[in-house]
Amino acid sequence: MWFIYMSYFLLEVVGLDPSVAGLAILSGQITDGITTPIVGVLSDTISCKVGNRNAWYYFGTLLVIPSFLGIWCTFPFLEDWGESARNGWYITLPAIFNVGWASVQIAHLSIAAQLSYGQRRRDNLVNTRNGFTYIANIMVLVFALSMFLLV
Repeated sequence: MWFIYMSYFLLEVVGLDPSVAGLAILSGQITDGITTPIVGVLSDTISCKVGNRNAWYYFGTLLVIPSFLGIWCTFPFLEDWGESARNGWYITLPAIFNVGWASVQIAHLSIAAQLSYGQRRRDNLVNTRNGFTYIANIMVLVFALSMFLLV
């Protein structure tokens, strides 16, 4: 769903060519597909002083914050660089964002397996997490619907 907003932003606000906007979204999706299993394997095998999963949180956060801002904020220096540099900027940043997002997501989703050794307890933790995720998504959609109807 996020890529609909991103494509609108890249086409209408930034003014990219539709093929470049499509490449920007595609670069992020391909990178996510490659990075997620790699991060999953590495997070299981590499141990750090700060904890196996915490290092991936930190690494991912350090990538997500600047790349997210770089995608959604328009910077005046991008106009000075020329069209090809601007296109490269918007094609590269979604890929960097998805490397960071995969790192944070894998670390977050694998915590339940480390919190409990019992299968029943682990299933309850995952089900509770998923239940609260669905509730949060419904609340966001209801809030957005109410904002659209009121404004």
